[in-house]
Amino acid sequence: MPWYETIISLADFSHPGLKEAKALLDQQQREACARQVIAHFRARTAPRYLFDVEDLRKNQDEHLIEDAEEVMNHTIYGYTFPGEIDWHFNPTDDAAHDNEWSWSLYRFIFWQPLARAYAKTGDERYPAEAIAQLKGFLAAWPLSDFLADEEGYIKRHQYPSYPWRHIETAMRLYTAFIPCLCAFRESQAFDEEAWALYLDAVKMHADYLVTHYTNHEKSSNWLTMESGALLQAAIMFPELNGAKDWMKHGYQRVMHEMRYSFDNDGVHMERTSIYHMVAAISYFQCTRLCELNGIPVPPYAKDTLSRACEFILRQLKPDFSTPMIGDADRDDLLARRSDTSLYEGMNLSMDPYDLNEMRAWFRQMAEWTGRGDFLWVATGRRQGHAPLQRNFSMTEAGVHIMRTGWGSEDSYMHIHGVQLERGEKSTHSHNDTGHFELQIAGEDILLDGGRYIYNQSIWKNWRHYFTGALAHNTLYCDDWTMGAVPGVNRVRGVRLFLHRFEENERYAVIDVSHNGYVFTDDPVYHRRVALRLEKDVYVVDDRVTGLGLQEHDFRLTYNFAPGSLTGEALQYCYETPKGRRYAVTAACDEALAPTVLNGSEDPIGGWVSYGYSLRVPAPQLTLRRQGKAPFRCVTVIAPEGCRAVVTFEKDAAIVTLNGVYHTRLTLRGDEIERESCHEDWILRKA
Repeated sequence: MPWYETIISLADFSHPGLKEAKALLDQQQREACARQVIAHFRARTAPRYLFDVEDLRKNQDEHLIEDAEEVMNHTIYGYTFPGEIDWHFNPTDDAAHDNEWSWSLYRFIFWQPLARAYAKTGDERYPAEAIAQLKGFLAAWPLSDFLADEEGYIKRHQYPSYPWRHIETAMRLYTAFIPCLCAFRESQAFDEEAWALYLDAVKMHADYLVTHYTNHEKSSNWLTMESGALLQAAIMFPELNGAKDWMKHGYQRVMHEMRYSFDNDGVHMERTSIYHMVAAISYFQCTRLCELNGIPVPPYAKDTLSRACEFILRQLKPDFSTPMIGDADRDDLLARRSDTSLYEGMNLSMDPYDLNEMRAWFRQMAEWTGRGDFLWVATGRRQGHAPLQRNFSMTEAGVHIMRTGWGSEDSYMHIHGVQLERGEKSTHSHNDTGHFELQIAGEDILLDGGRYIYNQSIWKNWRHYFTGALAHNTLYCDDWTMGAVPGVNRVRGVRLFLHRFEENERYAVIDVSHNGYVFTDDPVYHRRVALRLEKDVYVVDDRVTGLGLQEHDFRLTYNFAPGSLTGEALQYCYETPKGRRYAVTAACDEALAPTVLNGSEDPIGGWVSYGYSLRVPAPQLTLRRQGKAPFRCVTVIAPEGCRAVVTFEKDAAIVTLNGVYHTRLTLRGDEIERESCHEDWILRKA
């Protein structure tokens, strides 16, 4: 079909903006009509997008051109194609054999550097490359082949998979095709053929998303992107046939899920930092597009999205990074980009000024809400004000956080036990209930191991490890999947119970227990009491109880940030990369077998993954007990020079500290007693 016939077939000539084109069509001037349609798209001032090309030109990032030239060289996610992009090739074939690389390729996020560079330079090579990529992609993966036999097509393309999953289709639309047009529509390389190809692709994708909607049949972030992309296409392309249908379905789905997918604290139902931001930012974009174009939004929209942003704010560590809860990477507010994943990273948005998507989101939320705490985060503490509250207990989500303050040298601890919405797929949650995370003076001490790899790869053992209890600072029991319920698949039924969340002049405490190991043949219960004393002394009291009918493989793991861990006989010294040293003391009322791993592949242990497909060695201390419940273990982490002695008497654990101060803690049931003591008492007990 000639280019002009394609454009005529796509256009809805009842749209007021196409009045001149319609007159030419009525006169049978078909090429002139199609050119007028293109002229309309080049020059139109409505509908309004979130930014325009002038905003893109204001970006001061020094590496924009380098990023674009990598794409021009066909260097994509660390791999350089020897010629044109081979849309069927996956470079992980001889390693992880990971579909995620191909899915990342299909998402077209690398259009963003091309659009940024074109806005800054006007170099026509960049939009020409984008169009060449789109043409090659559609030729390699015709949608018609997929629609002809969807079930058979999926079976035939198990690896390296195919690009018409709902999620990739949506991402291409709302993270690449729509935002990049702000720059490309000025381009002469976007000629008649290119416009026909581009507009046809937009309509193809939007029509597909009307009829392909997962609606919670998969992880909920899928439907977020499906519905959000559909609504954005409807708002930004009302001149295309089908846009009214896109608007109906996209608008209804977005406005429904904006409330359904978040609890009243603003926490997304998947309970992971990355996928929470995927949903929150997508719905924020949709809401802003509606407002900019005079489309009403529900009364709960602004408050829900503000609380969703506040959830990430609450999690921020003193170094302005996020904890890696569930399938999440370490996102850094102070870096050029928020995440370090080689591929399968954050696919959330395109901001004209800032390549750090998380920081950009906080800036946009500050502008939208006027909140000074969001501005304070977005500007790295330079403007606005710190949050007025330090400690947060979010019982619905199962996340409990305490901090000494909001400065870069403050300390932070949290315990979480992610509580998925009932019925939500467990795809992106981990066996992490009771996980204890610690940052002292702005430096990670204990942390979550991260996600590293997904099940689509052949590295199933690595996926099993990083989602398992051993990669978290909690209790492992017989490799049991926490919250597993017999006969129920892919639903994690674990629930964390908060006994106490309190800060007073003597200590700060988070006290929790959970039901994660109830469905083992011999039910086991884990209660964890984490205390912070002044001068950064931390005490973790683990109480393991149950019926005591069978022997179990119990392991308490402590995953330290990269550094060194030395010592033996339950007395260790951990040194951070900055040279700070901490004494680590463990004690148990039963026999323990400690081990330390650091970058071990057999057995797997001692790793942290800050970004998808990347891992680095880090010390891991495992305290193993093979036997029956009950038993009790107390671990103390304190600055070097603080000596801890732990003893057990009946139902009590007694922790005596000497060095930074002389004090004795008695932990008995729900009671915590603290008293001063003399150094000679400690020496006699030792």
